[in-house]
Amino acid sequence: MKHINLLAILFLISINYSLAQKKVEYVYPKAEFDKRVVEKLLDNTGTSSIKGTAMLKGKHVGYFMKVAIFPLTDYFSEYLELEKQFGNKGKKRASISPEALSYRIITKVDGNDGTFEFTNLKPGKYYIEGYLNVVKEKKSAYYVGQNSTTFEGSYISGPPIFQEFSYNKINGYYISGTTEIANDGEVATTIIKN
Repeated sequence: MKHINLLAILFLISINYSLAQKKVEYVYPKAEFDKRVVEKLLDNTGTSSIKGTAMLKGKHVGYFMKVAIFPLTDYFSEYLELEKQFGNKGKKRASISPEALSYRIITKVDGNDGTFEFTNLKPGKYYIEGYLNVVKEKKSAYYVGQNSTTFEGSYISGPPIFQEFSYNKINGYYISGTTEIANDGEVATTIIKN
């Protein structure tokens, strides 16, 4: 009988917990995504390029992180405004359609100086972003027991025994920025940062 009562209590707690958790509501831009404009900007026939540097907390990103470039159309500008409004941790979050997400070019940061480059672009405004996971090893210890002995009939407790262990703490960072190519053949420079 005790097992049934315990199961019933656990079941009720799990129902209340699941009802308290609300699903994330994604908010999409109201502007129309015009794929013809984006295709023109990303058709790989331009003569311009963007050379950039990725910075995290004021230091060059020395990782081989991926960096994506999106044409900064009205649709994407509205998305960025929604992202500022809602952030990425609340119950409402800004998002773009899968079709809009598919129109991007991806490159990677090279070497330890955080540099990247996009080539064959046409004049226009662009949004560049990357996501970086920084892994730090942490150390801790947990209690495993205590030495003890008896001496002349008395129980003597020794020092506690701890077991050390390592674990990884992962922090994720978005780094981003915008830039504009004014003329065909231009090499624009930019810095993306958090």
